[in-house]
Amino acid sequence: MSEGVTKDSVVSDGTVDEAITDEQRAAVAEFVASVPMAAMVHSMQFEVVGANTLCEEILDCPVQGMLGRPVADFVPLGDRASAKNMALQLEHRYPVAGSSEGGRPIGALRRVRRSDGEVVSCWMHVGISTIAGRRFIVALLDLVNPVVDDTVHWRDRAERDDLTGLLRRGPLLAHVDEWIAADRPVALAFVDVDRLKSINDAHGHPAGDAVLEAAGRRLHQWSPRGSVVGRYAGDEFVFAVTDGVDGSSFDSAGLADSIRDAICGEPVPFDSRLLVVSVSVGVAVREAGESRDRLIRRADELMYRDKASRPT
Repeated sequence: MSEGVTKDSVVSDGTVDEAITDEQRAAVAEFVASVPMAAMVHSMQFEVVGANTLCEEILDCPVQGMLGRPVADFVPLGDRASAKNMALQLEHRYPVAGSSEGGRPIGALRRVRRSDGEVVSCWMHVGISTIAGRRFIVALLDLVNPVVDDTVHWRDRAERDDLTGLLRRGPLLAHVDEWIAADRPVALAFVDVDRLKSINDAHGHPAGDAVLEAAGRRLHQWSPRGSVVGRYAGDEFVFAVTDGVDGSSFDSAGLADSIRDAICGEPVPFDSRLLVVSVSVGVAVREAGESRDRLIRRADELMYRDKASRPT
């Protein structure tokens, strides 16, 4: 390995690509410093190699905090598949390795995730540029105006449940589909609020809504990074998580207990009453080659098994 090499990269055909040198990283830093708008540069293997101070303002992250990270860290989970598609389109537009001749950048309204977790919308122009003899993907970002941002806000609202603010079933399952398509380990939990009909009958539907809202909020507040939470239907929620490394690291029983503790730790205040909330939980860890529908079916069955074991 030559001097200045910092890490190996693997290209899509499985061969080992020549590592990025210190000289190339320095050239990228000089390049982004000369750009008069927010700019980020990443390798063809999606490692952030450079960014400028204007990019810091948009992502609320210092440049040193971006370098070396996967660019996916700054892309909302639900947008990652389309971001990968954009990268593939770019490779078709810039077919000649070592040259940018004939290539055209792609302009689009995209969402990015800041370091505090907030998602903001940007006009983004993305192309491939050759810097110090190596091809890099260059993204220029500009925050959108309030009118456009309001349009994106309404799109986000359409993806979320009105009562709890959690993801609806479709957007939630899109995250799970993405993980499964990438063959990543997935643990999926079905969470059912017990005796909701009894609460509605005894105290009215607003009381049931208060329990559902509290259960969803507590589940979301507890959920770790890299997970998604959604309202599946009626009194059912789904929690899904990927650790990206090894499915054996999932502790199904421990995960179910943590979910119960998060939701049921305290009663839910409603008017002058305190409503006791309990949930039934079924956790399934994806098996090799298992489809999303079968994974959901297993988690649902385990949830009903847990419910049957509880006193009525």
